[in-house]
Amino acid sequence: MSQNEKTIAGLIIPLEQYPHIQESASLEEAIIQFKEFLPDGHERVAHNQLLVINDKDQLVGRLTLMDIMRGFAPQLFGKTKVEHFDGKTGDFTDLALLLEESTFSECGKNRSKPILPLVQPIKLTLSRETHLLKALVMMSAHNELNVPVTENGRVIGVLRLEEIFLAMCNTYCVLPQANS
Repeated sequence: MSQNEKTIAGLIIPLEQYPHIQESASLEEAIIQFKEFLPDGHERVAHNQLLVINDKDQLVGRLTLMDIMRGFAPQLFGKTKVEHFDGKTGDFTDLALLLEESTFSECGKNRSKPILPLVQPIKLTLSRETHLLKALVMMSAHNELNVPVTENGRVIGVLRLEEIFLAMCNTYCVLPQANS
């Protein structure tokens, strides 16, 4: 394998083939964007995040499926402050059912909300010339499965752990063929 093949350049999913959205978009537009990337037309989501970019294709952050859920039903995820309570301690997830009616009715009303307050910052980006093993170690250190790849300040695509895994398994860590 040549030095050029050891970079992540050939493993990058181009931005056009990865879900992304403008920072000025609404929750409804984010849902539409996620749905445009359904695998083979099935009702399963292929990606768990959208890259959020500005009008110059510069990275603003990421929006996950959970961020959208929080935007739909903020009261469901808000912390209830209890000063003193005798009895059970810890999380009260069973109480979420008490909010069922209000959550489902509010969900549709919040579709027009902007995504920007829900966007999370991204702390790790890579360049296309990053060595495969360096990318793997950096992704592990930052606990990231998907990392934006930038060039001259613009997002050009995404490197996913899946592509590194396949490259490693097909090139370096090849299993011996079973005898038939």
